[in-house]
Amino acid sequence: MGRKIKNRPDHGGKNQYQELNVLLHQIQDQRLRSGQTLNSITKLYDKNSLEQRSFPSYKTKLKSLISNSMCETQQEIEIIQKALNKISKMENKAAGQSSASGSGPASSARQTTTQQPRKTMRRGFFMTLLQQKANQLPTWNGPKSETPAALTGTVPADSNYICTPGDDVAALCDDVADDNWILAEVYLYNSNSNKYQVKDIEEDESGENSDKHTLSRRRVIPLPLRKLNPATHGHLLFQPKHKVLALYPQTTCFYPATIHKPPETEQDDYQVMFYDNYYAEGYAPPLPVPQRYVLDFKDKKRK
Repeated sequence: MGRKIKNRPDHGGKNQYQELNVLLHQIQDQRLRSGQTLNSITKLYDKNSLEQRSFPSYKTKLKSLISNSMCETQQEIEIIQKALNKISKMENKAAGQSSASGSGPASSARQTTTQQPRKTMRRGFFMTLLQQKANQLPTWNGPKSETPAALTGTVPADSNYICTPGDDVAALCDDVADDNWILAEVYLYNSNSNKYQVKDIEEDESGENSDKHTLSRRRVIPLPLRKLNPATHGHLLFQPKHKVLALYPQTTCFYPATIHKPPETEQDDYQVMFYDNYYAEGYAPPLPVPQRYVLDFKDKKRK
């Protein structure tokens, strides 16, 4: 089954994108607060365990922290639901249009044009898994004087690096519009032909049959295996105006973009601006993209 190109919601709803951007920032902020509370619970538990006795206020403090954590989690769920509802409305609007607005490359991002309820939930869960993969990426914590290992943030793979089956990669396939790279999974590598076979990760994970694409090594980019720590290796992060390929939020396509702001902490995402001629300045408003899904710009010819 051939891979279908699906359209991104129309930029005519510019305010909707801005509102979604606000919600995404709120989710990040809420997740940071939740993480801090969970860290406090862990520290309190560890302190009590080390002392091998319960100090008088232990149970009261622990109960209060757990209660706060539950409230913060519920608030995060509510914000995520608002964001999902916003995305659903934008998709429904796009489905009713005969053609996509704007001529920028991001305007051709894949979105489901007709969604059954079960498929919508399945895709939403899949997008959450992609975000979790990015959040769970380990951070390189070597000293500042030490050069991070290959595939740490912006540090590229060695020239002779071979991806292994199951690795996630950015792949440039023949049945994808020009300059569109998809998120794919390596199926195998043929050392005789020096070519990969990859599967479209969205079709594969959604339960549909995924065609395999045979690609040369130059059309496959391995994703980072670790994040850079801005506190020690911030100078290695992509800096403002640097050209990159970035995964457009809520899709499995990479598009050319430029860095607006690099991460300031381990938990932060890049703020990237995707090219889009709909806007006078040629860029859409900044959107958050995790380090895992931001790659050095590769203007490669199809070979």
